[in-house]
Amino acid sequence: MSITLTAYPTAFLISPQEAKKEKLHRANENKIKAVNKSVALKNLKFIRVLTNLSSHEFISIMENMFCKQLGFGSYVLSNGLKINCEIKNSNCILTVSGVQNPEQLQNLSEEFFQNLDSYLDRNVRLIGSNEYFYHNYETEFTNQKDIYENLKSQGAKNIHSTDEGFVFANVNGSNVKYYKASDSPNFMLESEQKIMILNIGLSKDAQGVNVSFGKLKDLKVQTNIKPNELKMLLQKSKYGLYPANNQTPLKNSNAVLNWVLKDGYYTAEFSGLNNTAIDKEAQIIFRKLNQAAGRDVRLIDDKSTIVYTYNTNYKDKGILLNTLIEHGAQELSETGDEISCKLFDMEMIYHKDSKTGAYILDITQVKSKDDCSNLINDLNEEYGLNIQEMTYNKIKERLDSENLRLESEEVLDDNSILLTIEV
Repeated sequence: MSITLTAYPTAFLISPQEAKKEKLHRANENKIKAVNKSVALKNLKFIRVLTNLSSHEFISIMENMFCKQLGFGSYVLSNGLKINCEIKNSNCILTVSGVQNPEQLQNLSEEFFQNLDSYLDRNVRLIGSNEYFYHNYETEFTNQKDIYENLKSQGAKNIHSTDEGFVFANVNGSNVKYYKASDSPNFMLESEQKIMILNIGLSKDAQGVNVSFGKLKDLKVQTNIKPNELKMLLQKSKYGLYPANNQTPLKNSNAVLNWVLKDGYYTAEFSGLNNTAIDKEAQIIFRKLNQAAGRDVRLIDDKSTIVYTYNTNYKDKGILLNTLIEHGAQELSETGDEISCKLFDMEMIYHKDSKTGAYILDITQVKSKDDCSNLINDLNEEYGLNIQEMTYNKIKERLDSENLRLESEEVLDDNSILLTIEV
């Protein structure tokens, strides 16, 4: 008897020692379809999807879509797909329904979410490193006794009921819930599906469908604007300034702009939820500020200095150091969890996020943003391959310790490694 394991060059999103406990999926899979391969029942009625959308973002998007509003937070698209929004913890939970054919419901739902992703240039379904879907089906069960018997026959675990009449269980690693709808004597079944997103090495074309690896967190632009100039230049440019926090309200997105005074000059610090909004706002306001000042306010000693701050998924310091060395990093130094170096005339500083344990990258870019993005993509690919190699070696070490034999191994087109193990 043999089993197969697939080692992806993207395993660093989880701790390598925990890899055996996770069910991994490729980031560019059709996600709603992938979730339903084992649960695509004919009685699918609706799907609830957790999102990172704010209510403001959702309403703004729906106002620009070809749809009809049925009520507060409720819409129907021209293709018949119904969208209902409820707010929990400041984020939207979207329920998609209105299409009788389950396959068509899934396809139209995926198309709808892809449109949301493209509009905001991020994966709106990503919560942490996972996506959560709740598929709801109509069943023939009318009493809890039959539900218990059915769950036990499937080998379900943690079966229990509540005073509200719900029945919970875990079936093949998925959480399920049976509940009664108000308009039917039959129980409904809700199945939770959780997908871990592996988003390394995505091409430019994939951005907007998946969160890109180098997610821009902040953009800092040093300026030659003096304290007595800022308010006047902003007024000429038709922008305001809140004196209490030196913040300028922006007009074209939800990005935020703070002005920080350092060494007698202001630095513009942009932050926001997606790369496009930050870049767009920076281009617009600096074009207007340059016109108002009659000079390029970004030049200091005839050089423009811009610092891009990216969230990364790097968590292993040793592998990060090896990756930088292999890539030709110069002036490499480390102090505690901080790593600094130079690559292609770009100054790079990695420091750990105390909440996530992943590294944040500050990169001072003195050439073009394309060079900056290309560098990050290259590092991303090398880091992923190094993690893959470490995970692969750990698997082989464990096989030896368990007296298992590696029957064959194959490197696939996507650089994942297919291992066949004799057991």
